Amino acid sequence: MDHLKESFEEQGFVRLNGFLNKEDVERVRVDAKWVFLKQMTSRGFVAHCDIDERQFELGMTRYFLEDPDGFINCGKTCQHLISLHRLSLRENVVEKLIALGVKRPNICTRPVLYFNSKHLAKSEAYYRSPPHQDWRSMQGSLNAMVIWVPLADVSKDLGALEIIPGSHVWGLQDSREDEWYRRIEGLSDAQYQTVAVSAGDVLFFSAFLVHRSGNNITDSIRWSCHFRYNDLEESTFVSRKYPNPYIYKPQQELITNGFPSADQIARVFPGSRTSATPS
Repeated sequence: MDHLKESFEEQGFVRLNGFLNKEDVERVRVDAKWVFLKQMTSRGFVAHCDIDERQFELGMTRYFLEDPDGFINCGKTCQHLISLHRLSLRENVVEKLIALGVKRPNICTRPVLYFNSKHLAKSEAYYRSPPHQDWRSMQGSLNAMVIWVPLADVSKDLGALEIIPGSHVWGLQDSREDEWYRRIEGLSDAQYQTVAVSAGDVLFFSAFLVHRSGNNITDSIRWSCHFRYNDLEESTFVSRKYPNPYIYKPQQELITNGFPSADQIARVFPGSRTSATPS
């Protein structure tokens, strides 16, 4: 374990092969696919839910092109899967964070699930993230850590993550705002190392590690997710009063005008004897 921590401190990342059960990882992908399938079948984009991977991907492309609002809603819904959140809180995940130096791990922000493909994006920025450091959006503890999890085997051709080993000690790099978020410029392609992974493998890396998405040159979807953690004991995080740049708030207007009616709600609770109108 000491060797693992030393490697992490030197390189800014460690790759752990077979760290998660493949069944738990696959559960997240299956649950996410079900969200899309439920909507795609109801709208006739696919005939039924029992289809192969290629048919699913073709259905996803059609859904994205013909009903982008519905597609986006499904994507948002997938970020709240119980299986996804459960994966981020596994005991061995927390133990490994502590072993690698995050003394008191705390969730920085919600888990993020990705389903990247050139056929499901308005532009390259939406399926191939540019060079960046995650700390720029986290702004938490200096030893903040990110866990990147492939939800299927991710080869170089499928757009495997590309990292610059040792870049975590460069400090916060200058970046410019772009269509995606912010990008770091002026780096050479030769500096990057491709990290091809299999389902069950996990990449732990410093929030300061410079990385980018590889180029998915296939027609398939690259499924992955990542989790972010701060350290409640890191001294600068404490002295800065635990800042958090993420803003979550609901909109005030109803998304569907006139919905729901009292009768619609009453039908959900058929056993209720309460009047459908206030007295």
